[in-house]
Amino acid sequence: MAWPCAAALAQPLGVPPIPAKRHQSVPPRPDSARFVWQPGHWNWDAAGARYAWHPGRHVARHPDRPLFVSGRWVQTGSTWVWRRARWR
Repeated sequence: MAWPCAAALAQPLGVPPIPAKRHQSVPPRPDSARFVWQPGHWNWDAAGARYAWHPGRHVARHPDRPLFVSGRWVQTGSTWVWRRARWR
């Protein structure tokens, strides 16, 4: 299974602002001890020159890292960078 890494995707200059988060109801966990909720997020689709919504989902817990950090957009100067979800 591939685990999310801390790589970042930069939003190019001159693109529209990041849309507001969509509300998404959290469905019941498949197995409450093994999964955590990863909220949905917007991602810049350079090929389509638009934002694409990635719905939230349950992700399996990492066997050695107990803390899940959700992905988020971080502003660095005049550029926004997506920090992917990761386990710590």
